[in-house]
Amino acid sequence: MGDKITAGLTSDADHHLDEKAFEDLYRRVYPTLKKYAVYLVKNPEEAQLILNDVFITVWKNKVQLVNEKAYLFRAVKNAAINYHKLSKRNFLRFDEEQDLEIPDKNVDPALNYQNKDQNRLLYTLIDQLPERRRLVFYLYRIDGFSYKEIAALLDISVRTVEDHLAKGFLFLQERVIRRSEEFR
Repeated sequence: MGDKITAGLTSDADHHLDEKAFEDLYRRVYPTLKKYAVYLVKNPEEAQLILNDVFITVWKNKVQLVNEKAYLFRAVKNAAINYHKLSKRNFLRFDEEQDLEIPDKNVDPALNYQNKDQNRLLYTLIDQLPERRRLVFYLYRIDGFSYKEIAALLDISVRTVEDHLAKGFLFLQERVIRRSEEFR
């Protein structure tokens, strides 16, 4: 039970998270993570709570961070997703008998399922990208960040962001062409 959890890409065991290292980590990444959390939840107070929860979890579990920015960005994003799920559940309290879906009579149900399958396949392909490239891709295409914002968040150059996106799109294009039957 007292085992430490290692988060990141390598198995380097020299990343001890003592109090000083934790404070240093907090001071270095907090401002950037706060901007990201506010962007995700659109509420500064809730963003603050989410960040506090993430950092408390890291401290309590004595997580050894190897790739700290990637881990923390993912943790904040997951916490924001959970926040949205919870707030929607609390906001929409209906009787379980009540039908919440309004059917769109113009949409072909078979086409609807085909689109869902294609999206699932596309996300599977995106998950095959290298971790850093996948993070840049999600920040750009899913979260809507600009090249400049991504560069600032990840502390890389705008040119590196462009390179990650170009290579990511090329990778996806090649995979989609190979599996073209599934995307028709």
